[in-house]
Amino acid sequence: MAEKLNPKDLRSFIDKDMRFKRAEALLNNQWESLLLNDIWGMMVITLADITFAKKLSAANLVITTIDLTTFAGVQAFILSNQTRLSPNVVNALKEPFL
Repeated sequence: MAEKLNPKDLRSFIDKDMRFKRAEALLNNQWESLLLNDIWGMMVITLADITFAKKLSAANLVITTIDLTTFAGVQAFILSNQTRLSPNVVNALKEPFL
């Protein structure tokens, strides 16, 4: 069964705001597309991005091939995005599996 979004998350999804675009790009493995719009060219993936992406995926609102629910999926995500993840974010991703 799909999870429901809270009002803030639902508004972000409806408005397709930058918060949604970041989570969608993360889930679609298209983070590079965001870098074209960033004037500094160094946009890191935050824990908030990952948390919202997980909510969107659980609610079946964004179809994704990225699996942040299994250890193997998290490891693959970390390896493919290691230059954009801080050590704190990496630790938070691994924490449920420790």
